[in-house]
Amino acid sequence: MKNKFCCILIVSLIFTGSVKGVNVDFEYKNHCINNIIYFEDQSTSENKIISWYWEFGDGSVANDNSPVHVYSESGIYKVQLTVKTESGKEYSLKKSVLINSAPFAFFNPNPNCDQTVNFKDNSFTQTAEVKQWMWDFGDGNYSMEKNPNHKFSEQVKTKVHLKVLDNNGCVDSITQVVKIKKKPQVGFDIKNVLLSNPAFIKVKSHNFKDSISYSINNKTVKYPGTLLTANIFGSSTIKQKVKNEMGCSDSSITIISPKQDFQVKLPAYFQPNVFNYTSRFGVNNSNLVVRELSIFNEKGKQVFHACNNTSWDGKDENGHSCKDGTYTYLLEYENPQNTRVIQKGKFVLKN
Repeated sequence: MKNKFCCILIVSLIFTGSVKGVNVDFEYKNHCINNIIYFEDQSTSENKIISWYWEFGDGSVANDNSPVHVYSESGIYKVQLTVKTESGKEYSLKKSVLINSAPFAFFNPNPNCDQTVNFKDNSFTQTAEVKQWMWDFGDGNYSMEKNPNHKFSEQVKTKVHLKVLDNNGCVDSITQVVKIKKKPQVGFDIKNVLLSNPAFIKVKSHNFKDSISYSINNKTVKYPGTLLTANIFGSSTIKQKVKNEMGCSDSSITIISPKQDFQVKLPAYFQPNVFNYTSRFGVNNSNLVVRELSIFNEKGKQVFHACNNTSWDGKDENGHSCKDGTYTYLLEYENPQNTRVIQKGKFVLKN
């Protein structure tokens, strides 16, 4: 008996491109690295297409009819699409896809002390020049300039976003936190001018938190305080300079001129107790309003301070009688012209 063998050969037929009744094709949108690229199947067939197989040329594959893919490096990739119809036949198409390098977005902010920031674009590319800049300043304002200037409001910090587009249609963006600088508050009030020798000027600054310095007639005050000394024979120019922690500074100038002086007469000798009679050192004038009275001993230590027409009984803050000697008083009051005056003088205390 003769044995017969039956051999079955299974052949998978793959057609490339367009054949009768079938046209394999696809399109893609976007062609930049690190951006989503949308592949769309455009194939047509007399028989229904039942499967898709994509090879993206970088080792990645997909089975969707319209997949998305991201390339991490630029270059030319051979992308192949293989479709299978109900007849069991497979058809393929391979295209060269150029993936361009994306630009690198970057900028440097240069803040000025008037709350204006000069922005300098430092973006760079490898293949194509940047052709468009889109700035979002974070306060509702935008710009399409390459190097814009923008003035911000009172806020201290803001997030600024830059998006750049190159000639290949590739984009990149960056967001930075930008500090806003502003000038410090300046200005001061001159409470009074006592035109004696020397003339004392009490100033009150409008700013209490920043670094403040003063000069009188272009001469820097070495030990600035609230009590300054000026010229009694002519006008004096007082300049205040303020600098804040951001390095911004501003100044204010006031010119004062001499006027007729008014002084309260205070005794040059004070004895608290005389023949069982107690006396006090201070102003005894109902037409004047005394704001402050301070007494200092020979070492410069303050032994008494009071407000509102209070006089001194010769005792320190602990109620002990002060030692005999020469004392200095500092008196602040309103004169009959309703002008605040500071008067400084010396007297002898004898218990």
